[in-house]
Amino acid sequence: MPFKTSDLTAFVSEDGLDMTSIADNMVRIMGANTKFAYRDAYIAYMAMFFDEKLIKVLINNGVSELRDGKYKRSCIYFRAALLLDSQDRDAMFGYACCCREWYLSLAGGDEQELVSLLKAESTEYLEWTSRIYEDYAAAYYYLGYNYANAGLYAKASFTWNEFLRLRELQGGEEESPEVEEIRERLESLEDPVKIEEGVNHLISGRYAEGLKVLETYVGSEYDGWWPLHYNLATAYRELGHLQEALEGYNRVIAINPSHIESCEALGELYSELGDPVMAEKYSKKAELLRKQQNLP
Repeated sequence: MPFKTSDLTAFVSEDGLDMTSIADNMVRIMGANTKFAYRDAYIAYMAMFFDEKLIKVLINNGVSELRDGKYKRSCIYFRAALLLDSQDRDAMFGYACCCREWYLSLAGGDEQELVSLLKAESTEYLEWTSRIYEDYAAAYYYLGYNYANAGLYAKASFTWNEFLRLRELQGGEEESPEVEEIRERLESLEDPVKIEEGVNHLISGRYAEGLKVLETYVGSEYDGWWPLHYNLATAYRELGHLQEALEGYNRVIAINPSHIESCEALGELYSELGDPVMAEKYSKKAELLRKQQNLP
């Protein structure tokens, strides 16, 4: 049986430690470690003494902790609820939102590994929620943001359009602030979706098609976006337009001086063009950046 230090006094008292406190201790352990050795025994114990309302209690505890900004404790309650019912809608959605709020709170910090894990968990559980509960509009609302933040603009557009479709089906004469917000977001995604389409052409080896799309954004409001110039430079290089590629990679470095891949590409290109001095300069810079970022 799991005990907190504060439980010991109650345990040795005449009344003893109540079952609710014991169950809460079990919940915290198996929610923190879903593969805990005695997890199944804990679940069986709770099934003997508590009914199906226990899941709702755990979810409510998770919501309460989330409101207080106690993300770890909130996740623990949602994860424990999912162990009792892996397809409970509110547990799945609550856990996804908790992970999302947690990683947003870490923005700009040093815990990038944790941020990546939380982003993946949030997206996975929002996807599961939308697949199992296809008419649950809230899942599409937040999932669209996750996709947009990951640069998956086509997915974000599709997901947010699904959100609008569901909200329309669910009624309401006046548009809610959320609906108006998503309409504006979709309008702002029109160009990023086209840019993503161009990048996908490049990834698939359709360099001419990709260039046709991406070149239209040079000199536009997206001209300061280094990935645009990096993808263009890569396409130029693949098509043998080395001077254009050189200009593109230099544009990337002007915007993002620490971009390792562009430095490496510049080192190789200058070598091909017979400029050993510049080739050595960028090769050494790429090597230095890798050391600074602890990369192999």
